[in-house]
Amino acid sequence: MFRRVRFLPLLLMTTTPAQASDLFYGLGVINQKVDVTVTSGGSSATGSESSSGLALFADYYYRSKYRFNGTLGYVDYTDFYTLSVTASADYLFPYDDRTTFFAGVTGGGISQVYNDSSLSDMAVSYLAGYQLGGIWLASRNIMLELGYRQRSTDLETDITSTGAVATVDQVSETYLSVYFLF
Repeated sequence: MFRRVRFLPLLLMTTTPAQASDLFYGLGVINQKVDVTVTSGGSSATGSESSSGLALFADYYYRSKYRFNGTLGYVDYTDFYTLSVTASADYLFPYDDRTTFFAGVTGGGISQVYNDSSLSDMAVSYLAGYQLGGIWLASRNIMLELGYRQRSTDLETDITSTGAVATVDQVSETYLSVYFLF
């Protein structure tokens, strides 16, 4: 038994990531922009706000042509923060042994909580859209992904302190993800 176990580290070091597993986990840095319309009384104002956050990713590759992704994201803005949970399906366009481009669809949910509000005041809505990007195998154990997502939503939050209603209808995002392959 010990003979078999002692060769496991050697096997893991000589196995390529594609042979080891088709399931990868990673951490991403997100730069997210939301288009916000605030309505108070009879007037409304529209604007955009950008901020950065983090995301946890899990990817499953199928037949080297498709990728299925699950993402949990958090972005902290000046007056609120957003949490999102999404699932994506991508078609892969391999360029060479280390580089792959992709295009696909994404859907899920997003929530928004304003500062000085409780979780019971959280607004929740759907997300649906598309994504484009590229994946690069930097080394045997590190994979980088750079991408862009454009998603529609209908996230409406009552701001109780001002009596206004904030509506988010577009969420766009650029991101850089790092996957550590084991």
